[in-house]
Amino acid sequence: MENIVLIGFMGSGKTTIGREIALLGGRFLLDTDGLIEQNMGKSVREIFASVGEKGFRKIESQLILWLSANVKNAVIATGGGMPIYNDVHYLGKVFWLDVGFESIIKRLDSIEKKKRPLFEDMTKAQSLFNERKPIYEKQAQYVIGGSAKPTEIAKKIVSLMNERVI
Repeated sequence: MENIVLIGFMGSGKTTIGREIALLGGRFLLDTDGLIEQNMGKSVREIFASVGEKGFRKIESQLILWLSANVKNAVIATGGGMPIYNDVHYLGKVFWLDVGFESIIKRLDSIEKKKRPLFEDMTKAQSLFNERKPIYEKQAQYVIGGSAKPTEIAKKIVSLMNERVI
């Protein structure tokens, strides 16, 4: 079966919804930032500090190649920037979790905001959100409103995938 690929801005619920989809659909959840952190033995923040954004994006590209060749029937929650710098269609069916910036800010507690250095400057974060939105839309095969409960969003995505099965 084809992979389900979740894209969207940081804090849009990709991992949370991915976990729900995995439970509903008998799939495994793979979080790309988590895979990179595990492989590198460092947090994303530490990787950015040591190799910069360009180096991190190269690592993401290598991960995409590996996942596309080796993983089937999974839910893949991408990092927020992965679909901005890479074509993620190779990974499977792409679903954009379209969540407004204000909703994302409300979802993230202080610990989550600390993990994401981008949220240290809200004006910069808002600007990046606005820049990325049309790219997410272009990459997506399906646009899913992300304001419903994670279980409901997961059910909708599983239903859309099941419609494609003949």
